[in-house]
Amino acid sequence: MINLKKFIALGLMSGTSADGIDIGVIKTDGKSKINLGPSDYYPYSPSFKKRIKSIFKKKRDLRKSKKEKRIIEIENKFTDLNFIAINKFLKKNKINKKKIDVVGFHGQTISHNPSSGYSWQIGDSMKLANLLNIKVVSDFRENDVKNGGQGAPLTPIFHFYLTKNIKKTICFVNLGGISNLTYFDHRSNRDLKKIIAFDAGPCCSLIDDWVYKNLNKKYDRDGIIARTGSFDKKIIKRYLNNSFFSNKPPKSLDRNDFSLSLLNNLKVKDGASTLCYLVVETIVRAFKHFKKKPEICIISGGGRNNKFLIELINKRLKKIKIILSDDYNWDGDSIEAYAFAYLSVRRLLNLPITFPKTTGIKKPLIGGRIFNYI
Repeated sequence: MINLKKFIALGLMSGTSADGIDIGVIKTDGKSKINLGPSDYYPYSPSFKKRIKSIFKKKRDLRKSKKEKRIIEIENKFTDLNFIAINKFLKKNKINKKKIDVVGFHGQTISHNPSSGYSWQIGDSMKLANLLNIKVVSDFRENDVKNGGQGAPLTPIFHFYLTKNIKKTICFVNLGGISNLTYFDHRSNRDLKKIIAFDAGPCCSLIDDWVYKNLNKKYDRDGIIARTGSFDKKIIKRYLNNSFFSNKPPKSLDRNDFSLSLLNNLKVKDGASTLCYLVVETIVRAFKHFKKKPEICIISGGGRNNKFLIELINKRLKKIKIILSDDYNWDGDSIEAYAFAYLSVRRLLNLPITFPKTTGIKKPLIGGRIFNYI
């Protein structure tokens, strides 16, 4: 029997920028039909942002780390913040909680290390399910990593179906803490196995950290600081010497794979400018992995608000039409929250969320664990 049910799903995303919680609601059949609903953003307090960043680490002994009192306390607080944000969101948008079929809970990545066999997101899914009395899906990356995949990026299947009516060759670029790309051709190919996706390089995580470290500001609004600076070619070259950039996709990054140490002798404005030019260069290099240039490039994520960064991308990708997701009335800050709402429904339907050319696995895989409230 064909399942024609449409689910109402709520997605939660806390990205590598580690600045807060994005929420989005969608109505979907878990396949090609996606209707985006309201979305919103709930920032962390400066003190909690500092606490959560303090536990980010590239390499961890998971058995020991999962017993650390400090991490357990932060995880509980993080889960509570998600619960509070959901209640505020539902109240603001006058959504009856009972109408939500499932919650897609990404959690907060504190260590992504697929080469060591894990990707760890904190967040107590059972607790959240019981607080909400709603089914929760989480641990989206676990099955992929266990099967030799990168565990990231996970949003390509959502990008693919969200753009299904745009009959062009498309590259969907997420300018988040880390930038990632999804490439597909809607003109001639409906084969999910041919979706290409991978992380391109560091993005807002480095830019925001640099500005916060030096000016105690959350981010460089509109790229005003970077615009007044001059970029350092030698430092960009040193960043690009990282072995990540010579690896073929699929590939993924941890937030801690890159640091600000190379910028220590630069003025604030020059450091900000250098990082923007670095982001653009990593994207341009990533495009070389595509056999055919995309006709359009759709940009989402917090980095799209950096006008200077978007101008640089336009200059370097002259023959490609650059479009912000918001131009399609898709909230660019909430694309990933919407995506995890969508992925949670695919888990309920036992549909795959990762593919050979998106994470490097051998065959399409289901992802996510279901937590039923008690």
